[in-house]
This record gives sequence, structure tokens and C-alpha cells, in this order.
Amino acid sequence: MKKLALVILILLSLPVFSFGQEKKKAVYFYSETCAHCKIVNDYFQANNIYDKYDIQKIEATGPYNIDYLNKFFDAFNVDAEKRGFPVIFFADKMIFGDQPIIKNFETEIGKIDASEFSTPENIKASLINKNDGIETEKPVASVSLPVLFWAALVDAINPCAFAVLILLVATVISAKGKKEGLLSGLLFSLSVFISYFLMGLGIYKAIGAFNLPQIFSIVIGGLAVLIGLANLKDFFWYGKVFVMEVPFNWRPKMQAIIKRVTSPLGAMGAGFLVSLFLLPCTSGPYIVILGLLAQKEDLKRSISLLAIYNFIFILPMIIITIGMYFGIRAKRLENWRQQNIRLLHLIAGSIMLFIGAYLIYTWI
Repeated sequence: MKKLALVILILLSLPVFSFGQEKKKAVYFYSETCAHCKIVNDYFQANNIYDKYDIQKIEATGPYNIDYLNKFFDAFNVDAEKRGFPVIFFADKMIFGDQPIIKNFETEIGKIDASEFSTPENIKASLINKNDGIETEKPVASVSLPVLFWAALVDAINPCAFAVLILLVATVISAKGKKEGLLSGLLFSLSVFISYFLMGLGIYKAIGAFNLPQIFSIVIGGLAVLIGLANLKDFFWYGKVFVMEVPFNWRPKMQAIIKRVTSPLGAMGAGFLVSLFLLPCTSGPYIVILGLLAQKEDLKRSISLLAIYNFIFILPMIIITIGMYFGIRAKRLENWRQQNIRLLHLIAGSIMLFIGAYLIYTWI
């Protein structure tokens, strides 16, 4: 009789034991191209998270999956510009960003009864009477189009880039005529676009691979301020100590390259070579934007934003080329550039100071 009672007691305790051992569940959105997602995945593997818990991994970049992810964000009323991945969802909780996930995942999943995978519908139901439930990093300033536009404009109005283009188009026009000059200027601009785009993509990937901490975001804002102050220095004391352009001792080499160009294909090749001179000296705004992209954006959106940035960058080159085709003389353009060189630095410096102050204010 005692044995029978013991067997019954064991059988009755099995459901309780099984329930206690059931793995808690969470929904994890990530991207294969996201450096921050890789950090989370490495942490999960190193700490056996995938064995301890039932994690539903969803690759977020497919059309259906990104719509599904947005439904989760909608449930938490997250603004569109603050959405992204990696992100973890529980029944009434969201953790966004690699460091918050690493720091808080096990603590937060231990607090909840996540016996079922969360859905946008049950999240909404559980949050009806709650006003919180979001655990996230201090928001990183998103790369808004106005910030991107003004930074690209600073790069675009660099006087040294104007000088190179004016000399190139004038050289080809004098040798081959207006049509060849027009084509040369456009191909030169295209080659600068391609080279800047590819170099920017490489820098973006390098920054993302190192997963630089949030303090790097503040450094980006500080860098923007320094670039602004350096340009203001060129407004008040142009040529003193340094210039925010290609150094004076580099310019004869660039001019020698340009003067040998007498064809559109030569102009395109010159564009790639000149880009190597321009990028180290004129790319401060570009580095600021690339740092923001690496901290905030996934690869797919970053590529489109880089394309927009570089189109804005070469747009004045295209305008100058067309203007010279329709008869604006190179000497007149060069005189305008020389007369307004300090003003261009004033505009660039003011824009970069504003961007830097905005970024630092956003992160404080």
C-alpha cells in the first residue's frame, strides 16, 4: 500500500517537475550583415543561452520578416527612426541593442513567465495597463536626411575640389572642345563618386567590425565640432598652420595629373587618382557620417545613405561642368572660388559646429 502511494505521489509530481523545467521563450530579431547582431550571437553561444532558453531567431531583413518586426515595434509604440536590431521581445518586454541584451537578457527573462513565444497581439494585450516595458540603450542619434545633407554639403563646397575640376575641364576643352570637356567633367565626377563610395563602405565596415562603444558616438560629435572650428580658423586666418583642404605641397602633384588629361577616359582615371588626395584632407564630414552609420544603421540602409551623400558631394562638380559647357569661363570660376574661399570655410565651419552640437546634445 505504501509503495502504491509512493508511485501515485511521483506520478502526480511529474507535471510540476516538467513545468518547472520548461524553457522560457523569447523572440530574437537579427541580421546576418549586422556587426552588433554578431556580438549578441557570440555572447549567446559563449554562455549557452540557446541551450538554456528557447530562442526564436528571425532574420529581419526579408520583406515579410521586416514587416513582422515592425508590428512588434508598433506594439511598443517605438518611433520609426529608433527601430533596428538586434532586439529581443518577451511578453511585455523589449531589449534593444547589443550591450543592453548582453547586460540584461538573463535577468529579464528570469523575471517573466515566457512559456510561449510573444506575438505583437499578446504584447499589446499585456501592455494595455502598463506604461513601460522597454529596456534599451540611450538612443543613438539616427542618421536623418537633414544631417546627412548638411554634412555632404560641407564636403561638396570644399574649394580644393572645385579647383581640380575647373582645371581639368578647362584643359580638355582647350584640347578637344566643349563636348569632350562636358563628358570629361561628368566622368571625372562619376569616378570620384565611385571611389568615395567604395572607400566609405570600407571605413563603415571597419568601424562596425570593431564594435566601438557608445563613447565613440560622443567622440563623433566632438570630431564634428573640431572640424567646424578648423574651418572657422580658415575663415579668420586662412593658410596659417594648416588648411582644411588638400595641403599646398600636394597640389602640384594633382595639377600635374590633371594637365596630362586630354580625353574623357583619362578624366575618369584622374578622378580615381585625385580622390586619393582629396579623401584624407577633406573627408572630416564623411567620417562623422560613417561613424553614425556604423553605430546605428544596417548595411542595406547604409548603402543607400552613402549613395545619397556622395551624390550630394559631386553635385557641384556636375553643375560646374555643365556651366563650363555653356560658356562660363574657367578663369571666371577660378576668380569666384578665390574670392569666396574664406566664405566657403565659414559656411562649412558653421554647419559642422551645428551638427556637432546637435549630436552631442542628442547623446547627453
